[in-house]
Amino acid sequence: MKLTESQDKTIKLLNPWWDGYSVELGVERVNYLSRISDFLSKKNEILFLLGSRRVGKTRIIFQTIHKLITEGVATNKILFLSLDNTNLDKFNWYEYIIESSFDYVFLDEIQYSQKWAQNLKSLFDLPSKKMKIVCSGSSSKLIEDDKAFLTGRNTNISVTPLDFNEFLTFTNSNQDVKDYLFYGGYPEYILEKEPNYLNDLVRDIIEKDIAKVHKVKNTQYLFDICQLLSKQIGFRGSSNKIANVLKLDNKTVENYIQYLKEARLVEVIYQYSDSLNKRLYSPKKYYFNDLGMRNRFAGFSDKGSLVENAVYLKLAKTYGSENIFYLNGVRGDEVDFIVKLDNEKIILVESKYNNSQTAIENSLSKLFFKGVHDREIIKRIVVTNGIDTVLQKNNIKLDLVSLNKFLRNTK
Repeated sequence: MKLTESQDKTIKLLNPWWDGYSVELGVERVNYLSRISDFLSKKNEILFLLGSRRVGKTRIIFQTIHKLITEGVATNKILFLSLDNTNLDKFNWYEYIIESSFDYVFLDEIQYSQKWAQNLKSLFDLPSKKMKIVCSGSSSKLIEDDKAFLTGRNTNISVTPLDFNEFLTFTNSNQDVKDYLFYGGYPEYILEKEPNYLNDLVRDIIEKDIAKVHKVKNTQYLFDICQLLSKQIGFRGSSNKIANVLKLDNKTVENYIQYLKEARLVEVIYQYSDSLNKRLYSPKKYYFNDLGMRNRFAGFSDKGSLVENAVYLKLAKTYGSENIFYLNGVRGDEVDFIVKLDNEKIILVESKYNNSQTAIENSLSKLFFKGVHDREIIKRIVVTNGIDTVLQKNNIKLDLVSLNKFLRNTK
């Protein structure tokens, strides 16, 4: 296919390794590189790296390309295209690829390309083309709506803000966990600490990834809902209350919260129950997917709620957000988190950011010591402020774990 001068120049600039040049790799995201490498060597599917804006997806792609080159893959066999580049607006990447001989194709911000899913399906199904394809995307709504075309042909990896271990690697230090609670896990923000960084980021997410996709006219409501949710971390809430405060109808608020979830700003967890109706219609609990972003709305305040948010993020990354619930008793007592495992087993987790063992023991609800729907409880964990010990209470074993140790645990 014939390229315009602008397209040809842009593609060459996006692929400097063709001419022997390198790109800025930053700090390696080792866990993601390992998973991607394993996928590329074993699977014949399209891989999607999904995550919010500026979470590091593009950098991970460059790190993957560098790894392939060091392993001996010829540089001219690797193609990287940034599909949100304005110089490639009218570029037919599908035609360009089928007329080339690339072994690895990386398509960044795939959702900006029209009919991307249909084109990927056609590309994947071509018998003469057996290249490995990796795509990234920031808008889960646009990605998921179109991925039906690719059923059975794709796998997702969710790219999240840095966890505490990655935070320590990026800062090259043994910084106190309080720094992680304050800054959160957006890589550029941690390294540069630009005061307006999170303001600019949340504006981009709301205006570009939500308002444009869902045709939201008054984006201030989305900012207001984030503000309200940031003050409710750890508490059961309902869209009705938010609707009353903002003088909106309940359905609109529910939709707006769903948009925020799709954009990976907030996460919603449900009451643990065998009844689907109870899970869906019971009050929800809300957490932010980044601690720094939560602080952008609520300030660095209410340390207990902030720590509970950090505990949620660790559990979600370890076990999957779809397996994290809370439990509420008939008398209003509560267990912060229930982790659902395979084979009907569960873990109970309480966030008690206190450095007094006596105070922690006295604050635990009776529900924490009871059985849960005949499930096997394999562990009861209490996250503390500096206490690491195992104790017996009511003939039940409790693992008291300091927040620092809990967040650094790699299991």
